[in-house]
Amino acid sequence: MNFLLDENVPLTVKELIKDLGHNAITLHDENKLGIKNGDVAELALKKDAIIITLDSDFLSLKKDLQIKVKILFIKIHPRDPKIITELIKINFERCIKTLTSPGKVILTKNKMIFEAP
Repeated sequence: MNFLLDENVPLTVKELIKDLGHNAITLHDENKLGIKNGDVAELALKKDAIIITLDSDFLSLKKDLQIKVKILFIKIHPRDPKIITELIKINFERCIKTLTSPGKVILTKNKMIFEAP
């Protein structure tokens, strides 16, 4: 499975995903830092990737993108890289099983919510 990490996601998440046997790329890898969220979504579609982000703006993409993309939004404060990585590690399999079709998974310390487009 492919994952596209938004620029606000710690690099430890990339290493974790690779250790779990999946592909992970960052916007930095693609030389796309600073692009708009809609462009990130288009890149994820092109790469057949699930977006991982800490940016809640991805929850309100344009409808034509919402019906196509798969998003894992990590909702956590403070944004401690160790906690974020551990949260993804614990919930990873459940998240990818949930995101077999377009939609959004909102992951917090206490729960996981799926929102279909």
